[in-house]
Amino acid sequence: DGNPLSFPIFGMAPAGIPVCCIGILYCIIAAHFLLKDRQAGGASDVAKNPRQYTVALQVLERSPIVGETIQDAGLRNLQGLFLAELTRADGTSIPAPSHDVIIMAGDILLFAGVVETVKELYHIPGLVPATAQSEKIKLERHRRRLVEVVISPSSDMVGYTVKETKFRTRFGAAIIAVHRHGEHVTEKIGDIVIRAGDVFLLETSEEFMQHYGRSHTFALVSEVTNSSPPREDLLHMLIAGVTAVTFIVVTAADWLDILTMALISIFFMALTGCMTMAQAGSAVSIPVLLTIACSFTISAGLEKTGAAAQVTNFIIDVFDFAPIGLIFGIYIGTVLLSAVLTNNAAVALMFPIVADPTTGIITQMDVNPYAALYAMMFAASLSFSTPIGYQTNLMVHGPGGYKFTDWVIFGLPLDIICCIVASVLCYFIWQ
Repeated sequence: DGNPLSFPIFGMAPAGIPVCCIGILYCIIAAHFLLKDRQAGGASDVAKNPRQYTVALQVLERSPIVGETIQDAGLRNLQGLFLAELTRADGTSIPAPSHDVIIMAGDILLFAGVVETVKELYHIPGLVPATAQSEKIKLERHRRRLVEVVISPSSDMVGYTVKETKFRTRFGAAIIAVHRHGEHVTEKIGDIVIRAGDVFLLETSEEFMQHYGRSHTFALVSEVTNSSPPREDLLHMLIAGVTAVTFIVVTAADWLDILTMALISIFFMALTGCMTMAQAGSAVSIPVLLTIACSFTISAGLEKTGAAAQVTNFIIDVFDFAPIGLIFGIYIGTVLLSAVLTNNAAVALMFPIVADPTTGIITQMDVNPYAALYAMMFAASLSFSTPIGYQTNLMVHGPGGYKFTDWVIFGLPLDIICCIVASVLCYFIWQ
């Protein structure tokens, strides 16, 4: 009727909650016989990787993994990482601990693995480097970074032990791991004799790159991206939590639009120290924004050339077997695009096909706009048949040790179930 549509923040909930429950039920049941138990990490992965570190981490009393088994804590099957040894506070050593060993406060966990996975361990609350040098750094933990440095052949530290060079005092950095041409360095950090080509993993401040990025002491200096641990103090946790709840309440009540409230929340959290503006900026993915922008361009091209109208007619011809059929057609078209593109790009390409004011499915077939657009939203974010169907798919693909076929075997039935449930609910709720 020409009036703009309104989509509240919980507008999808009437259909989204049932879809979520059914999807979880499918995962619980089907995971037992459709997914193989792929060991994502372990000694074999580490042995194949030429760039590995041996890192000792201490479990603090306040850590959430205290009292859990190694399996339940998620430390068993980490990609490119192997738990080589667990040492109790009383000195008892457990080499290659099994999955059912209980983690206790004061335990020292010795990992061998690649820096990308070591970085993830660094983010677990209450898990800190088990080195006295790290404790001596006069810097709040959330302001620390992980940096890799390669010792230059011309460095004046070559031939001396770490202790003799007074490394921490000189550079304001603690060595938490050492890589030496694939060799396991068994000495204590302070007793290691520095050699040219040694790679040190350092815990240091964000200013380290500025001060020593071009130092002749190091042949290469590289900061590990996103390696700063989160803040763990109660005050900033409360501020962040209250800000998130306030954002939801204000947008749900429609007092402010989502964009305005999101910007207010960002600046407030930066102002209160929950995050820095640099962290806020780094959270913006330029490739994703470019993909979305390009998708809008392609979408405009489809509309101007008449290709969108042709696709619209094709969907109408195939799925106009019943009033609900067009909802299925919109869902299937969107989920197929989302399987090979990002969900944002899929929506950008499907939007003119669904909602063009002259040639769109909504206009031609008098489909309820809420039913059609909500079906498109669900389909764009419920693509499970490929690892690139959604951002979270990629996040678990590596750590889970999955293969592409796992997504097809496990995800395709889930796609079909979600398609049926979401399409039916969208049709009848917004009929």
